[in-house]
Amino acid sequence: MAFTLKPDESIRRRIVENGCYARSENERIYNKWFAKGPRHQFQSVNRTYHLTDKVICDIGCGYGMNLLYCQPGSYGIEVDKYPVDFARSIGLTIHEIDFMHDDTDVLPKVDAVWCSALLEHVESIHIFLRKLSVLLKPNGLVIIYVPTIPLIPSLKHIPGLKRYTTGYLYSDHINAFTPSTLRFFCERAGFETLEVSPFMPPPLAIFNHVPLLNQVVDGVTFVGRKILNWSYPEGATRRSIEQGQGFEYYDWFDDGNLKT
Repeated sequence: MAFTLKPDESIRRRIVENGCYARSENERIYNKWFAKGPRHQFQSVNRTYHLTDKVICDIGCGYGMNLLYCQPGSYGIEVDKYPVDFARSIGLTIHEIDFMHDDTDVLPKVDAVWCSALLEHVESIHIFLRKLSVLLKPNGLVIIYVPTIPLIPSLKHIPGLKRYTTGYLYSDHINAFTPSTLRFFCERAGFETLEVSPFMPPPLAIFNHVPLLNQVVDGVTFVGRKILNWSYPEGATRRSIEQGQGFEYYDWFDDGNLKT
């Protein structure tokens, strides 16, 4: 049987007894967010890529459910003060910043970045992905989960399937993806593709790598590796840099020829 991350009694006590809210609220948070361990996408990716052996940054980390299992030096980024205060109270390192708009150059470099259900919300996908690359150590891993437009959107009309085929339509989502567009965005931001998969749990896991069938449900995970000394394609108006938003523009045109 595949190894599953799940809290033991010491973790339960740590959360319930040290959480910064009333005990009843600490217990509610534990039962909702921690009791079953990290969600299945994290569990599935971890079995192959050993995230818990790495120093990671979890962007949009919430209460820190994944960070509990990762190596010292791991940290989360979160904009919501309520879970930030809670995660800090149980001993986790959380940076309360807006990753898109705040200075992230001061953050420690990490072995892997975990980013789940966030890219569909951001105003600039490319800037966000380039900033992820800057955050990574050489050859670091990036793992991104997004809801996707399913291959057959009309499946939402079948009783019981709507919740698995309409996540991309949530009112606060401003970007929508398919597996191929997510891969393009990530590769064009300097990542080598290792895997693009819905990482469905058993018994549906047999469909994860079956063409077309792996696009029936809503959601896909990209696993990639930062390419060392990556450059934009020839003729691009940008060049990659390892700070800020991850790129800068070439000086503009001299009779149609880009200055370098």
